Amino acid sequence: MGNHKHHKLNKQRKRTIIYSYMLFILLIFLVTASYTWFSISRTPKVSNMSVYITSQPGLEMSLDKEEWSLQLDFWEAVGATTELNPEKDNPVLRPVTWSNENQCFYAAAYGIDGRLLAYRDWLQLSDDRNANKQNFEGYYIKATFFMRCGQNAEISLSPAVEVNEGIDGSGTYVRGIPVWNPGYYVDKEDEEGNIMQELVGFGHDNSGQGAENAIRVGFLITTLEQNEEGEYVPIEDEEPVFMIYEPNCDIGYGGLREEYIPTPSMDGTENLVDFEHLILQTATTWTEADPIENGVVIHTLGEFVEEKTLFKIKAAQIVQIDLYLWLEGQDSECINRGSEAQIQANIQFAGKNETQTGFVPIEDDE
Repeated sequence: MGNHKHHKLNKQRKRTIIYSYMLFILLIFLVTASYTWFSISRTPKVSNMSVYITSQPGLEMSLDKEEWSLQLDFWEAVGATTELNPEKDNPVLRPVTWSNENQCFYAAAYGIDGRLLAYRDWLQLSDDRNANKQNFEGYYIKATFFMRCGQNAEISLSPAVEVNEGIDGSGTYVRGIPVWNPGYYVDKEDEEGNIMQELVGFGHDNSGQGAENAIRVGFLITTLEQNEEGEYVPIEDEEPVFMIYEPNCDIGYGGLREEYIPTPSMDGTENLVDFEHLILQTATTWTEADPIENGVVIHTLGEFVEEKTLFKIKAAQIVQIDLYLWLEGQDSECINRGSEAQIQANIQFAGKNETQTGFVPIEDDE
């Protein structure tokens, strides 16, 4: 009887060891997966963004096609500034990828072992369910606004320009926000054995944590016309155009790259969209001022690889712009480095008219 109990106990111990080993292997799969962008247990997200949208005189924007100006409140455009949300809490960004074939975003899906499933099993996202959310359903940001011009013009993104000797910038760029780090003291022994205190970590940290290198901005351009009831509707025979702006295209975790690395699409193409609809910009970086000063860094702003036209607009015509902002998971820089990133995005539109005589402000009929 005692031998039977002993045998049974050994069998239970072996079974426990086997189960523990299986659990350990499963944990290895999950932990290993956590270092690939689309298999992350602690999903990187952007929950603190400063976004500015501006234009130049003669090129006006509006949220309602009634009040027009040269700049927009981005968070009002995404519906984040409401009476129920006075603190303007930003919607979060989580890794997604764009399918140009299906004209929508997808989030990755995983098996019970933590491994990535095939594309066909991924979660198809929608603007109504997944855009501009602050909860677990939030993945990307969408803002809708309108643009008009007093003359026929070609509209593009304005290049980034240094301001105040490089301390500030204007135009179009995306950067991780520099956050002041007062540093801390550590004990250090000199050659004579005396213990001295040395200040380390003093300066600014990049609160973008590298997520700024995986940010994408998409522009869905729809030209409108007035119907018989005076309402603005899409032109029937004109398909909307989708353009993608990729900032910081030549930088990686190890620094600047010698060549551009395309972002593969789940559609099977080399990039998310064809090169004609892709706007590339080199890296925007910053260094400490000399001497180091709280809140002051020197920027080196990125440059567009090639000048691209977003769209053409005719005088008195109205164009609808659906601006999408997301963290592109197919980008090799979309990895799990930290918890929450802080990013600043500047989007500025510029126009080139057909006469080359300069824009004039639009005057509405009284």
